[in-house]
Amino acid sequence: MGLFGKNTNIKPQAEDIPVPMVTINPSGTILFANKAIKKFFGTENLENLKITDLIKSDLPSMIDGSNHQIEKAFKTYGEKEKYVEITTKEVNHLFVMTFVDVTQDYLLMDNLLKYRKDTDNFGKNKNRFLSQMSNVLKSPMHSIMGYSQAILEGMGGQTDERQRKYLEVIYRDSHDLFKLIDKIVELSKAEAQLMNFSYKNFDITNLLNQIYSEYSQKAKEKGLDFVISTDDLSQKVLYGEENILKQIIEYLIEAAFLSCNFGTVRVVLSDKEFAEKNENKINIKVLDAGTKMKESEIPTTYNPYYQPDKKHRTTLLKSLCICVAGNLISSLNGSVTVETEVSGFSVIIPTDKSVEKSVRFN
Repeated sequence: MGLFGKNTNIKPQAEDIPVPMVTINPSGTILFANKAIKKFFGTENLENLKITDLIKSDLPSMIDGSNHQIEKAFKTYGEKEKYVEITTKEVNHLFVMTFVDVTQDYLLMDNLLKYRKDTDNFGKNKNRFLSQMSNVLKSPMHSIMGYSQAILEGMGGQTDERQRKYLEVIYRDSHDLFKLIDKIVELSKAEAQLMNFSYKNFDITNLLNQIYSEYSQKAKEKGLDFVISTDDLSQKVLYGEENILKQIIEYLIEAAFLSCNFGTVRVVLSDKEFAEKNENKINIKVLDAGTKMKESEIPTTYNPYYQPDKKHRTTLLKSLCICVAGNLISSLNGSVTVETEVSGFSVIIPTDKSVEKSVRFN
């Protein structure tokens, strides 16, 4: 029978579809759960459970209609409540359900609605619109990426060379579009200062190890060298907002990766010059082998609505990364300058407890 026929003879390839997916019968019993959905819920034991054991909703509302998208709250095992968008398709009297975690989008919307009363209506409506559009666009993009990858891996049968070429274009372009949507939403969140701040002492080396682990492979795939230098860093334990600092470094690294196709992307951390002055600050430089920024471009570097060249997708994505990083740096009372001798940016972030009391919200 078919892929999701009554005998539930699921092809092995379905296990590896990157989109979280289950198959349920009309009574709501889970007959099949792929690897992605098991990771999504944090458990291997999903088969034979009721879908209503996982999702705070009645079964009829979840399977009402073909290709019906529903946004409902549910709880995962041992975790806080999340929000999920469900797409349901009926196949041979069974129901195939795919899931997208939209918790951050919901929280963004909730914060936007509660955002300071004196924020002008234009700003609120703009950010609300961006958030709503992200929900609308992310779900189909997830499906396009997941199913095109599944077909490329042979799930739908053999494909010839011409078909594979088209599928690879679909997957690559949908992946790029998804990244653009994500960066636009992050820019909206950063501009509105809708972040949760959690200041604490943290080990900067652990943070850097995480970043290196994630980006060294990406650099290798692009033919770049990736180096993190801490030779001039005297302190390992810093006080600050670890998660936002990590995001700042990552956005600038992503911008650097987009700037060059050869050479080295270098992250340099130092604090000795500040320690000599008894100042609690850290300097983070992210340098690359790309083209140095022109003097005329510097004044508009952190303005996402005016950039010298927005014709190319890569240029737009790089611009968004830089602008999000700039807003996050400002939220930590930091400063950023464009490196004029090489291509890159220099960031200075305060690392003393006084900064917690003076976080900027303007």
